[in-house]
Amino acid sequence: MAKNTFREPERVAKQKKVRRRLRLATWLNDFIGLDRLFGEDNAWPIRHIDRILWVTFLLVLYIGLNHNAERLVRRIQRTKTQVDELRSQYTVLQANFMKSGKQSELSKRVAVLGLTDSQNPPHKIIVKTNEH
Repeated sequence: MAKNTFREPERVAKQKKVRRRLRLATWLNDFIGLDRLFGEDNAWPIRHIDRILWVTFLLVLYIGLNHNAERLVRRIQRTKTQVDELRSQYTVLQANFMKSGKQSELSKRVAVLGLTDSQNPPHKIIVKTNEH
């Protein structure tokens, strides 16, 4: 008869996790030949090509956003200058309009038509209530 014994757990040797190679890194290595550039024994750039590309992408994005922000600041400054110029033109036009409504300016303009200011003071018309 068989004898019951405790089963000993199988010892699995810890294996190093094999990092999955990216297809992109493999493709770049095959296409460009990075092994030839850095040497067969120096695989550091090839192993970290994904991080290098990510950091490069972030840098390009950062530079692009900075250019966009500077362009917006320049556009805002240009718009403020235009608004100031238009405000000054509005002020000048409003002052000319207010000046053109004065009696002295009107008399100058109607003098061409032969009209002059009256030399007699105005008469007050009094209407009696009983007349109506």
